[in-house]
Amino acid sequence: MKTLNLKKYYYPICKKDTFVEVPDEVADAIVEESRAENANDAKQHYHCYSLDASPGIEHHFPEQVISPEDILMEKETEREQEAAHALMMERLREALATLTPRQASCLHARFWEGKQFKEIAKAEGFTTSAAIVTVRNAIIKLQKYYIKRGWMEPLKEDAICTKKSPPKRNRKKTGAKKS
Repeated sequence: MKTLNLKKYYYPICKKDTFVEVPDEVADAIVEESRAENANDAKQHYHCYSLDASPGIEHHFPEQVISPEDILMEKETEREQEAAHALMMERLREALATLTPRQASCLHARFWEGKQFKEIAKAEGFTTSAAIVTVRNAIIKLQKYYIKRGWMEPLKEDAICTKKSPPKRNRKKTGAKKS
């Protein structure tokens, strides 16, 4: 029989020294389990914790404390962003008002509702290629409106939505005469 101090092995539960006599096998099992648990805790601490990665450590250094000036600057920036967003939405509404109803509905279905061109064509009652052309023409019209108003710089390179005719095929001339 061995005598164990329960405070050593079960500290949060037993806060006072309590000595208990237990059989040798039970004492060895308790000691072995305690060693394994301590080894696991040490291994976990070694692999997972760093002094730099402590949660909330950034709040303990005065250099990184947010000053009242920074808070005011953030609020001012938020107000500016909200004003810019409101202006952008107002301009977009104005530009969308210049589109035909068909173009507006196709554009709305494509970009706000996220529908595919097939779904738009089925809902509007025309072919898929007509839906693609309608959306493309609406984007071109919006682009021209924005450029005309000075809200957007003219594009230097070809954009995705430009109207271009397909290249003509170069046929070789043959010496045979048509009859």
